[in-house]
Amino acid sequence: MREPSCGWGFRETGRKHGAYGVIVRYEFSRGVSRLALFALVLVVCTGCNVNGPQSTAEELGQDLNTQGFGRQFPAAPNNEFTFGPGDTLILNVADTPEFSAPHVVRADGRITIPLINDVTAAGLTTTQLAQKLKTLIALYVNDPQVTVSVGAVVSKAFFVGVQDPQQGALRLRKIPYRGDVVLMDVMTGIPMGQFNDATAVKIIRGDPRRPVIYTINAKRMVMYGETGGNLQVRPDDIILVPPSILGHLNIWLTGLTAPFQGLFRVTSTAVRLDRQIDILTGDVQYQRGRYGGGYGYTP
Repeated sequence: MREPSCGWGFRETGRKHGAYGVIVRYEFSRGVSRLALFALVLVVCTGCNVNGPQSTAEELGQDLNTQGFGRQFPAAPNNEFTFGPGDTLILNVADTPEFSAPHVVRADGRITIPLINDVTAAGLTTTQLAQKLKTLIALYVNDPQVTVSVGAVVSKAFFVGVQDPQQGALRLRKIPYRGDVVLMDVMTGIPMGQFNDATAVKIIRGDPRRPVIYTINAKRMVMYGETGGNLQVRPDDIILVPPSILGHLNIWLTGLTAPFQGLFRVTSTAVRLDRQIDILTGDVQYQRGRYGGGYGYTP
């Protein structure tokens, strides 16, 4: 991949061809060149944004995405479940009903425990949170037996992108993640018609340093039962169904005719308004068929 002018970019480090698709792995790379030095001078002189993960540009206004999917509370590296804002956890302390209760993780990633007050739960697994709460509850209970279980989950989701056959635009939907979801589960809700290319469905595991892209022939899975590419979908995955040749043509035609569609809508609105005025005022010309028959109006 061609590196950006500021020397930052991704380079392909591996490509694996299988019976069911292609796996491409990228890693973050930094190159030094005259163009990169020139870009650095521009940054210092003009204050333009730098998207590199080590940037300290104040104008970005927030910490840069350097891990996970860019969320405030990234998932565990081994894909173990971690709590997020909106999730419900169930806290149980043996023989201590004062501490035993369900809790909903707030937007700031915390829950409120009696006597202990606010405790950060987001980004922690059940085991990590149970150990953390055990240490805090031990200040009030002798050798507490603490367990944390998962209740309702709303913070986990993945994304599906499909071309809209009517407008030609790429529609990106956010789908709640309920666990144990495979690609075939997702494809059941996607029309595999003439505008979509089901032979090159992409599962994109976004990461700022090492993104992974799987290209799967979903059509062969359905027609021939070749389910080797029926991968597990993970939270924050991006599943992209690219447009077919007809889909690309539809996008081009939609963009070409878009200005005329707006003009047609304005003209149609003006004609309808003129008709309504004639009906309300009892225009003689309208009664005589000014628009070709009076449109059902009789005086």
